[in-house]
Amino acid sequence: MELRKLTPGEIQSVIAKIRKKYEEYSVKYFKSKNLKDAFEDRYIQALERRVDVSSFLLAEISAIEELIRREEEKTAASTAKKAERKPGIADKVLEDHKRRIEKYEAIAIHPGAREEVCKLLGALVVLEKEHWPNLAPVLRDTAYSMTTYEMISLESRLRTLADRDREGVPTYLVRYIAHLKRFPRSTAAIEREENEFIKEAAFFLHDFLTILRRVRENYKNLEEDKKAALVTVLENVEGIIADFRLKDLKRS
Repeated sequence: MELRKLTPGEIQSVIAKIRKKYEEYSVKYFKSKNLKDAFEDRYIQALERRVDVSSFLLAEISAIEELIRREEEKTAASTAKKAERKPGIADKVLEDHKRRIEKYEAIAIHPGAREEVCKLLGALVVLEKEHWPNLAPVLRDTAYSMTTYEMISLESRLRTLADRDREGVPTYLVRYIAHLKRFPRSTAAIEREENEFIKEAAFFLHDFLTILRRVRENYKNLEEDKKAALVTVLENVEGIIADFRLKDLKRS
């Protein structure tokens, strides 16, 4: 049966559909965006060679749908394999960890960003925005007022970890996002940046906690409202360290 010729409007609609499928394919399955560019090149060549556009586009849309189908099959097979595997001690530990960090808001910095990184960033953002400002009156008459070197240094570190730019990304995660945007991706580089962020956050939290505990121990005559504010911040920091399993990740 002879293929019906597409109208100009249908041709543009099919081209838009193919482009969208390539974009979704690249994002969802972490494939190179060059695949979409290659399609554009083939389309231009088809026009230059006066190839039947209807046949060409039919073949192209079949090709991208076949690529998507193969990836879906791989994903389904991988999911089935994981479902067959019996949960072990490591699985239970990971499940417990995931449950403990559920209460933290994940900051969306990139679709491919690790959940733990997004959640830890969320915890640090809350610490910076909601808890840090309450410390000024608490520490005013102590050796750790907000104008001391220790607190200025800590505040600078917290801003590097949690204060986001116009694109919603803190300074410490700029390289991480850059690696996530590259094609092909370097898994080793991405994991390195994730681990560095978690480590730096842990170092900051432990250093901050040390000062909060010193204030609690050395300034027992603080007014009750200041004591309550101090305890609130201290418990928040202790909670983040415990929930994200950062207890042993401190400076040697």
